[in-house]
Amino acid sequence: MKPVKIAVVGAGRIGKMHIENIIQHVPQIQIKTVVDAVDQSVWVRSMNIAGFTQNLSDVLNDPEIEAVLIASSTSTHVDLIKQVAEARKHIYCEKPIAFSPEALKNIASLVKQNEIKLQVGYNRRFDPQYLEVKKNVSKGAIGEPHIVKLTNRDPERPDLAFVPNSGGLFFDFNAHDFDMVRYVTGLEVEEVYAMGDVLIDPELKKLNDIDTAAITLRLSNRAVCMIDTSRETHYGYDQRLEVFGSKGSIKANNTSPLNTELYTKEGVSSHNPHYSFIERYEHSYVQQFKEFHMAIVEDTEPLVTINDALRAVEIATAAKLSLEENRPVRVG
Repeated sequence: MKPVKIAVVGAGRIGKMHIENIIQHVPQIQIKTVVDAVDQSVWVRSMNIAGFTQNLSDVLNDPEIEAVLIASSTSTHVDLIKQVAEARKHIYCEKPIAFSPEALKNIASLVKQNEIKLQVGYNRRFDPQYLEVKKNVSKGAIGEPHIVKLTNRDPERPDLAFVPNSGGLFFDFNAHDFDMVRYVTGLEVEEVYAMGDVLIDPELKKLNDIDTAAITLRLSNRAVCMIDTSRETHYGYDQRLEVFGSKGSIKANNTSPLNTELYTKEGVSSHNPHYSFIERYEHSYVQQFKEFHMAIVEDTEPLVTINDALRAVEIATAAKLSLEENRPVRVG
C-alpha cells in the first residue's frame, strides 16, 4: 500500500510517543520531519528521522509531505491547523483542538474549503474493549441503552505547568468520556449537570481547575450517563465502562499487565490496573494512525472527525457552565 510521508509538530511526551509508535508499528507512514520550538535534533537523529526544524514553513513548503501530525500544546492547535490546512496538507491533531465551539466551526469550514482530511485524537475509539462494547450495543445485544457509566481516574495529578494550557478537567480529561458515550451508544448528549471540587491538590484551585467530579448526561433517547472522575487514584489508571439496556448489559473493565488472580484461604488477590494511559491504550494509539493512513490513501472520511471534536467541546462547555452555576445546562 502507498506510504504517506508526514511531519510531526511537537516533540514533547505525546509527540515522542506517537513518533515511536509510528516507527515501530505503522510502516505505511514515514516520518520525514519533526518540528519543535526546542532543539530536539539529537533525539530525532536517534530515531533515524532525517529532518528536524524549528521552522514550520519548512514543512508547509515541502511537496513530499502529505500530512502533518500536531502534538503541540493545545493553545497552539488552532493557528497550526489554519496554516497546515491552507498548505492543503492532511491533519491529525491531538485533542482538544480548541476550547470554543465557534473556533471548531471555523476549522470545519477551513477543512472543507481546502478539501483535506482532519482526524482528531480520540484514540479510545480504537481500543479493542470499547470496540466490542460498541459492536454489541449497535447490533442490539443489550436492547435500548438506559444507563451508561464511565469511570475515568488518573493515577496521579498532572504537572501543574500543564494545566493552564490544557483547558482543565472537562476539556482535556473528560473530553474522552464525552466522546466515548456518543461513540458507543450512537446517541447525542442533550443536557449536562456537573458537580466537582478540589479534593486532592489545593494548587489546582489557583489555576481555576478541579480534580474530582461527578457528571450526569441526559442522552437523546432520554437515557442517562454518569461519569466519575478523579485526578489521583494511587493504584493505577482506572478506566471502566458499562452500558445497561432493556435486554442486558455490557462492561469493559480495567486491564492489567497481568490478569491472573490468586485464590487462597486468606482471600483473593489480583493485580492493579495499568499505571499509565500510554500502557493502557497502546493498541489504540497505533491503530488510529493505521486508520488515518487509510483515510488518506483511500480518500475516505476519518473515523474521528471535526464534528466529533465539536460535540465534545460543546458538552465540556456545558459542563463548565453547569459547575459554575450549579444547574443542568442544555448542550449546544
